[in-house]
Formats: sequence, structure tokens, C-alpha cells
Amino acid sequence: MSNSSSQNPCSFEAVCFSTNYENFSSISIIKQYFMSTECLDIEYKDDNKVSFKHILIIGNNNAHVECNNLYTELTSLSKNEKISENSDCFIIFFDQENDDSLVELSKICKIISDLNENNKKLYVINTYTNEKNIKCSINEENAQQFFGRYMLNDYEIYTVNMDEPDELSKSIDYITIDALNEKHGIAENKKDPDSDKSKSGCIIN
Repeated sequence: MSNSSSQNPCSFEAVCFSTNYENFSSISIIKQYFMSTECLDIEYKDDNKVSFKHILIIGNNNAHVECNNLYTELTSLSKNEKISENSDCFIIFFDQENDDSLVELSKICKIISDLNENNKKLYVINTYTNEKNIKCSINEENAQQFFGRYMLNDYEIYTVNMDEPDELSKSIDYITIDALNEKHGIAENKKDPDSDKSKSGCIIN
């Protein structure tokens, strides 16, 4: 972060869910993101919110943009909780090694639908630690089955090996840049996390 920001600070707010809340909550996954990414002013608010500052590197010119981030986690018990009007998107962390993830995904889609926020983009991050233990996943073949019935048609899907810290950080940063680009047009040439031909942030459209 030696380069100074080339644009004014921006803000990003995400509402997050996990299909395995007990073992891999959204907040615990963001904590893993902190371990591989340089962030400042990390502050935990209640049990389901975390805010922090991070420098995004954007576009072919590698512009540095300071971003104020807020992640709020909702669970199946958060049905009546209101979300901020400033939230930019939904992020679902889908545990591929959890037998109940597809059931939990259906519950999460129902919550999003009940929030009447179908206009917000949805990002799904498939997570795993051992490829041999993968039991289920969300891909183009079955995504419509879960999202279509709730009119959640604007989504992107990523796959992340949680034992490879760079994969998580690249995907989180790409999601942030993509959401901000839709809101502010901050980058004409977004950095694709799969552009280095690694497994990191594989996008399925």
C-alpha cells in the first residue's frame, strides 16, 4: 500500500450468508481474508458486523482506491432484520463439504426474496478445504433451480480453496470492485481474478 490512492475513498456494504453458519460463519471467513490482506481500522460491531478499510488495486493502470467496507451477516434466524439501504450486494459462502448446504441455500434464497431486495446482485463463493470431501456445489447447471424460483437472476459464482489464502482475497476484492463499478463506474477494466489462469476466483457465467 505504498502508493497513494488515486481516487476519493469509496464505500462498500455487503450482506452475507453462510450455508454452514456453525462452523464457517461469514464473519469467520472474513477473518481469514484479513490474514492474507492488508486492512486497517478493523472493528467488530455486535456479533454479526465487521468494518475495515482496504486499498483496492483497480484496472489496467493499477489505480489505488481506498475503500471503507462493512460486512453484515444474516442467518436463518434473522428473518425480521432490516438491512441497510446502502448495502450493495449479497454474498453467500457455500460450504461444499457440508451435507446440508443445498438445504441451507434454499432457506437463504427465501430470506433474500422476503427482504424484497431482488435488485441487488448476488455473489456465491463455493468454499472447500479438501477437494475429495466436496459433497455439493452451486454451478450453472443447478444455480437456476435455486435462484430462478426467487427471481434472483443477477448472480456470479466463484470457487475458492480455503487453504489457498490468495484465492479468497482475490475473489473478495473482485466482488468489491465489481459491485463498486456497477454503482460508481470506478473501473472500465476490472481485474478478473481468473486472469492469471489459476483456480482463484473461477467465474461461471
